[in-house]
Amino acid sequence: MALSLALLTLGIYLLRVARWHLRPRPTLVGGGWDFGWLALGASGLLVLVVPQLLANLHEHWRAWAISRPKPGALGSPFFWHALFAGYLALVIGWVLVELWLRLCLTHLYNLRASRLRRLLLKACLESGLKPELDGERLRLAPDCRTHHYRGGAFSDPVWVSMKISPGWAYGQLGWSRWNHPARQAVEEALDRVVSRHAPRNSPVGTLFLAGSTCVLVFSSGLSVMTTLGKIWTR
Repeated sequence: MALSLALLTLGIYLLRVARWHLRPRPTLVGGGWDFGWLALGASGLLVLVVPQLLANLHEHWRAWAISRPKPGALGSPFFWHALFAGYLALVIGWVLVELWLRLCLTHLYNLRASRLRRLLLKACLESGLKPELDGERLRLAPDCRTHHYRGGAFSDPVWVSMKISPGWAYGQLGWSRWNHPARQAVEEALDRVVSRHAPRNSPVGTLFLAGSTCVLVFSSGLSVMTTLGKIWTR
């Protein structure tokens, strides 16, 4: 049952990504929301499957250890309590660290990613900012503002890096500060600018949709088989 629920959460996540790719226009997703959906997809594995495996190890290995003259650490309840607590702390720590790191990201799905650089420059200009090129990054400094700028005031610069995956119709922006006032203004302009730059067809969305359908169908079948097996053994 734990495996079927893990597949269910994974299928829901794949279905969410498929919907982002199947929209008629590109979709901007903040790093926090994107990670929230990713965490949901992995929640079945992290919360159900792995703890069940640890419980099975505890049941068999501790019984084996107790049956020996010197049980050792495997026969100690403290060892198993520490193992479960350590795993819980590891999962919570991973979620918090990943969430903090991903707050600085903006994801763009269903986009002609090869045009991201030009579209970002256009969005900056529309938001009233004249960015400076700093290597492979854009630099938005206080003196880059024009009289058309309507975002929040700021006194320190922010750097914006870009990553693209044209084959997956995906682009990513990395901000040196996740809460910089200029970010909202640029993202609002970028959402308008990219509206007509979705791929002509979306094989990526179809691929994710097919994958989610297969996972959800398999999850349902596994759940039914598990339920029937329990009824049969009664």
